[in-house]
Amino acid sequence: MRSIYFLLVFLLLSLQGFSQFTSGQNGVVDPANAGFPNPKTQQKGGQQSSNKSGRAALDDSTKQVYGPQTVHYFLESDAVNSDVVQRRIDTSLTLLHRYLYQERDGFLTTNLGNQGTAYRDVFTRAPKTLGTPMGYQAYMPYAFQADQIRYYQTKSPYSDVTYNLGAGGQTNLNFAFARNVDSLWNVGVEIQRLVADKNLTDAAFKSGDLSLTGQWGVLLHTNLTSRNKRYRLLGHVNYFDQGTNDQGGIRLTSGQTPADALKYIDNTALLADSKSQSNDQFLKLHLYHEFIGFKGLQLFQQLDAETRKVKFRDLAFQTNLATGFYPRTYINYIQAPASDSLYNENQWRSYSHKSGIKGIFRQFTYRAHIKQRYWSAYNPLNQMTMDKLENYAGLWLRQQVGKSIDFQAEGEYLIGSDYLLKASLRSPWFWASYQRTSLSPTLANQWVYNTSFRWENNFKNIEFDQLAGGVELTTKHFYLKPSVTIQRLGSWVYHDSLATPTQAKEAIAVFRTSVALGGNFGRFEWQSQVNANTQTGPDVMRMPSLVANLNLALNVQYKKLLYMQFGLDVIGQSAYYGDTYQPAIQQYHLQNRYELPAYVQVDPYVSLRINRVRLFFKMANVTQGLLTDNYYSAYLYPAMGRGFAFGVKWLLFD
Repeated sequence: MRSIYFLLVFLLLSLQGFSQFTSGQNGVVDPANAGFPNPKTQQKGGQQSSNKSGRAALDDSTKQVYGPQTVHYFLESDAVNSDVVQRRIDTSLTLLHRYLYQERDGFLTTNLGNQGTAYRDVFTRAPKTLGTPMGYQAYMPYAFQADQIRYYQTKSPYSDVTYNLGAGGQTNLNFAFARNVDSLWNVGVEIQRLVADKNLTDAAFKSGDLSLTGQWGVLLHTNLTSRNKRYRLLGHVNYFDQGTNDQGGIRLTSGQTPADALKYIDNTALLADSKSQSNDQFLKLHLYHEFIGFKGLQLFQQLDAETRKVKFRDLAFQTNLATGFYPRTYINYIQAPASDSLYNENQWRSYSHKSGIKGIFRQFTYRAHIKQRYWSAYNPLNQMTMDKLENYAGLWLRQQVGKSIDFQAEGEYLIGSDYLLKASLRSPWFWASYQRTSLSPTLANQWVYNTSFRWENNFKNIEFDQLAGGVELTTKHFYLKPSVTIQRLGSWVYHDSLATPTQAKEAIAVFRTSVALGGNFGRFEWQSQVNANTQTGPDVMRMPSLVANLNLALNVQYKKLLYMQFGLDVIGQSAYYGDTYQPAIQQYHLQNRYELPAYVQVDPYVSLRINRVRLFFKMANVTQGLLTDNYYSAYLYPAMGRGFAFGVKWLLFD
């Protein structure tokens, strides 16, 4: 059924693409504009007229030729920092084939081997926000991120339709639409659907139910500017609903090693009864507005409201307890009850407002704010509620020297608890930054109550220092960007081999060097990234010592009608004792049983562009069975094996 659906979508896109190719541009295609309409012709018939409201109305005459040059977007950070930015739509073929989330992140993140499963960073990142986080973050990277939401300005209705299908049923369908009501007001919607199939055998798999993950994301957004340009409003509603039929990894048979299990494709899941499910659901409302009284004195405010529910259930708790998947039980019984035998639920609500002033004096920009945040968490198992009111104050400064040197400094203080200090300097040739953060441990680290996991901790704040810098050497056909990151983490909170949160008594030091290298020569282009990582201190933060990726591509053009890119992705990682995952509390935790072997993965691909339709076809992990049997993305969770993937991306501007 899924293949039939894709075939219909593909035929529709192809027919539309060819019809636009023959009639939409009067037979003229400009290669410099990536096969899209020539921006020099886009003003024809596009005169604006006035109406009684005083706003400029857009002329959607059939004479208008719309394209990427008539659409731009900006991020909320651009508005907050008083930057005038018009970001353009990407119409290139470069890295179009990287459709999975870990691929988009430069292979510096990982999951449980399948799209939509629990997500984590390969290298620890510096924190961005203060205050007590909920701590159930395994599925949050799949949701729409507030700092990446695009606020559009369009002269015509704009649509982006993306469909990807890979091995293991990894399917991603995304639809985005935006249009200007008039020249001052834009509205839009974005819908995302992610699903994946099981690659391990369990009871449901044997009965024909292959579903592993299913996620929905819905985003409604708008931006509005007053006629006199003194008032601007941005807002969005963000909904996310995730469901996973947890499998727990491979069940090793008697005498079988994890390395042996990689040779088989029909391994049995640890949670073989198919009675374990996770669900994560939230609804977020966000509003930012500003009033520009004078250039040097402006008022702004951010309002946020969130409600979220995180749940896990396992009706086969007694069976999985006996196999050692759960470390303990707090209920004294022999026969499991008929109702949920292991159930974990947390209901979360938070409300916040940030109000402040900002302004610009020549090349100096400032911003100061106060903020209040109230959060509450409720556990229905013991009917206990935790809540807190947090008060913040913050300052942000920016000084630009000419057009090339940019210095920024910021600080924020959560009164009586957390703080963040940060400074950065950037020029065309080098950059440097320093950050010091004192951060509250997560709610999941402090408080959990269910059948198998219970704790109520009072951990002290985590201390995080990061010093980073790099050099950027760029020419017309070549770039070289070496950088260094030094981190110190004090009082780090980790989950031990039994998934119990523990606070380290000694500091952890991390030293990481990175090199980005790439360029183009004629029809060839390449880009690469190498990260070498070392650390000292207690062995409670597991990271590989080497992560690298390389992309090679050859661009081919056929009669100005068809653009093709033949390429190769090479991804490598060194061996290390990678974490495993406990779905009952949505946490990765340490394991000392098996060192995940080093691996090299190769993905050959071809990408095509036919007018406004772009497609890719690739064979993922083609070296499986040649260089190695396979590899683990987490302990007992095998990576997706060799398989075919394809995708289509279609942009519409009218």
